[in-house]
Amino acid sequence: MKVLSSKKAEGYIMPCVLIIVLAAIFSGIFVYSASLSKVNVMKENSKIVLDSFVTQKATEIFNSIKQGNDYTEVIDQSRYQSALINFCTLERDGENLYSIDADGKEQFHISEPVISFKAEHELKLCVSYTMSIPIYFAGAYITSASVPVEVSSVLTEKF
Repeated sequence: MKVLSSKKAEGYIMPCVLIIVLAAIFSGIFVYSASLSKVNVMKENSKIVLDSFVTQKATEIFNSIKQGNDYTEVIDQSRYQSALINFCTLERDGENLYSIDADGKEQFHISEPVISFKAEHELKLCVSYTMSIPIYFAGAYITSASVPVEVSSVLTEKF
C-alpha cells in the first residue's frame, strides 16, 4: 500500500494497471451478456414461430382425421424454416441461417433447424439447432461461441 500513497511517479502505475484489468473484466461481462441476450431473443422468436406451426399442424391433423385419414407421418421442415426466416429476418446461405446487421456484419448464425415430433393425445414439436455468435473486441473478430438451442411446443388434446 505504500506504493499507492507515494508522492513519486511509481504510485500511478498500480492504479493504471488496476483500471485496465477492471475494464477488461467488465468488457468480458458485457460481451457475455450481449451474447446471452441474442440467444434468448432468438430462442423466444423460435418459440413464437413453433407455436404458430404447431397450431397449423394440429389443424391439418384434425381435418385429416375428420376425413378418415392419418396425416401424422411427416413434418414439412422447409415450411417451418421459411416461417422462421421471414419472422426473424434471417438470410439462408447453404445449410446455415444468418442474421446480418445494418453494417453488413454477421450478428449470429444458426445451423439448419431440425424438427422432431410426437403425436399421441398431444402434438409435441421440438426444434434443435446450434447458434454461433461471433465475438468481437475493438472491432476485430476474436472467436465465435457455439450454443446448442432446443425449443419445444406442445398442443394437448382436450375433451
